[in-house]
Amino acid sequence: MMIELDVHVDGGRTLHVYDTAPGDGERLPVMWHHGTPNLGAPPEPLFAAADRLGVRWLALDRPGYGGSDVAPGLDGRVRRR
Repeated sequence: MMIELDVHVDGGRTLHVYDTAPGDGERLPVMWHHGTPNLGAPPEPLFAAADRLGVRWLALDRPGYGGSDVAPGLDGRVRRR
């Protein structure tokens, strides 16, 4: 099972979050960090192994992708110093 929820952060932004074991504080929390341009949902084929190993996948949509708002200063342009 995986739930999706929106977390409201400072500045009024929203982060879209994924949790494969909500409320299970006994599992080892592991952040799923995906590549760009992808959404944050952990791949479902990993869920069975996570259950066997006691892992809780946590992930989020990157700013500006999926359900997460764009972060200030991250408008898609490459910035040079």
